[in-house]
Order: sequence, then C-alpha cells, then structure tokens
Amino acid sequence: MNSQLMKQVLIGLLAGLLVTVLIWLALGGKRDELQALEASNIALKKEVDKGYALKANYEKLRAEVAEQEKMIEELIKIMPTEADKGEIPYRIKKLADTAGIEQVSFTIQPATKTDYYTEYPFTFQFKSGYHSFGQFTSLISGYDKIINLKDLQMKRESGKGLYPVSASCRISAFVYNPAPPAPAAKKSPAGAAKPAVAERED
Repeated sequence: MNSQLMKQVLIGLLAGLLVTVLIWLALGGKRDELQALEASNIALKKEVDKGYALKANYEKLRAEVAEQEKMIEELIKIMPTEADKGEIPYRIKKLADTAGIEQVSFTIQPATKTDYYTEYPFTFQFKSGYHSFGQFTSLISGYDKIINLKDLQMKRESGKGLYPVSASCRISAFVYNPAPPAPAAKKSPAGAAKPAVAERED
C-alpha cells in the first residue's frame, strides 16, 4: 500500500472518529432528557398505582358504609315508635295472660334520652309459678319490637296460694331518635335595598 492510500485511510478513520465524537456530544443532552423522562414516567406510574389503590379502598369503605346503613335501617324497623311505647303495658299484660301469670301492677318510669334513642322504662309486679314466668320471659324475647327486660327479682311466697312466686322487673322500650334536619342557611332577600348613606355637608 502506497503512502498516499494510507494517508487517505487515516484521514477517513480520523473523520469517522470525529463524527462519532460530535454525535455523542450532540446527543448527550438528549440522553439526559430521556433519562429524566424515564424517571418522571416511573414516578407518575407510582402515583397512578397509588390512585388505583386509594380508589379500591374508597370503594370498599363505601360498600361497608352502605352495608352498615342497611343494617341500621333494619334495626330501626323493629324499634318501637312513639305510638308503640304507649301500648307496652297492654301488650305485656297480654303476654302475661298467655303465659298464665298475673300482672299485679305497673309503673311508668322517667324516660332517658340519648343521641340515638329514648328509653321508656316501666316497672311491673307479677305473681306466677316458676315455669310460667320462664314462659313469660320467652315471650318477651320473641316480642316483635326491641324491648329489654332487666332488674328481675323473684321471691317465693309463703303459704299455699295459687301463685308460689312474686316477681318484679323493669321492661323498657327503645324509641329511635332521628337526627334533626340541618338548619337551612339564611339568604338575604334578592334585590334588597342597601341602606342609604347620608352625604356629608361641608
């Protein structure tokens, strides 16, 4: 190979190397921009995944709230109303007659109000047999509205009367207190005349 050809080959190699270096330098900024875009894309993907997770959690919580609201509605249906509570002594008397015990008396006690319900208690006096009173409490548990029997006291009667046991208890009706409606926001009358401002005389 003559010197002229070698010189041309060397010049070509140097030119190619120079072009490669220039391209590398020219694309350096683009590479940095591409890396920045890739990092931004990864961060955005994480945010999107986080958003999907939050949405799934929100849907789950909303379903749980809806289920609880449904349960509350079902409970409200079996809670006595204001009208029902007035019938409690009469209904208890019927249950006592069914069980074969004698209702001696009843007393209306003061009501107790909470945020969600009002308790209306009654105290009752009965005369009965042990088995009959057990049947009576079973009828109370099957009552179609939510009532509660507590403070039960039983005393064996002396002698050979018809009813060997006297019993007293407290029976309460629980009436649901619906939340009061939110007060409506007061609106100023449309086109209300503004108060006139007296002009100052110099």
